[in-house]
Amino acid sequence: MLPLRIALQISWYALFPVFLLLLPQAIYVKKTTLRLPEASGSSLLHFAHASENTLRVIHFGESTVAGVGIDELNQGLSFHICQQVQSQLPVNIECEILGENGIRIHELNATIAKHTGVMDIAIITMGVNDTTKLTSIKKWRKSLQTSIAHLQHKGVAHIFFMQVPPMAQFPALPAPLKYFLGLRAYQLDLELQALMNKNKCCHYVGSKLLVERHFMAKDGYHPSAQGYAAWAEQISPLIIGVLKGDL
Repeated sequence: MLPLRIALQISWYALFPVFLLLLPQAIYVKKTTLRLPEASGSSLLHFAHASENTLRVIHFGESTVAGVGIDELNQGLSFHICQQVQSQLPVNIECEILGENGIRIHELNATIAKHTGVMDIAIITMGVNDTTKLTSIKKWRKSLQTSIAHLQHKGVAHIFFMQVPPMAQFPALPAPLKYFLGLRAYQLDLELQALMNKNKCCHYVGSKLLVERHFMAKDGYHPSAQGYAAWAEQISPLIIGVLKGDL
């Protein structure tokens, strides 16, 4: 994986001047893309079970965690993940959702550091804003390491990092901008995978981006209610598999 990461970094530096030519397109997309609000509803989810065991989950992340693209958080990714987990594991689940539209990983670390609640597992869904705002590879890697250190210090047993979305497939992004951002997203994702392989408590969770019309919100950028449910169906089995090993 290391030779590929190096080759991509060289390609990135070689192509970066092209981004100057794409600036008008990037500015146009930013001005014209439909802005959807974060979802309403309680950020604390409870899934009751007859078991005496309770799994405490916290989901940190950007707009997809905040529920952009849906009306209520009980239609969102966190809700469906917890629902899927409880369908396979005999536990009560308490889940806290901490999502913020537009946030980058180094900004998220302040939220993680300030959090005082007890967590058994943490789910982190990040990468789009670090892609579009051109976070450097070095800063991305260091910020991920800081996230892991904060969560380990708080006693989190398992940390699940979602794949950085393949932005070249986003319907709302025109060519050639989407290919440029797609390359950057792929770089960030490879760095994430490499870091996960070095930390036993960390788990990389890959998925396939579903871009069919009914899976996308009307902005062409975020999932719809059906999209969040389908996304959770893809990623929950890995989370369940890891947690079953603890029971």
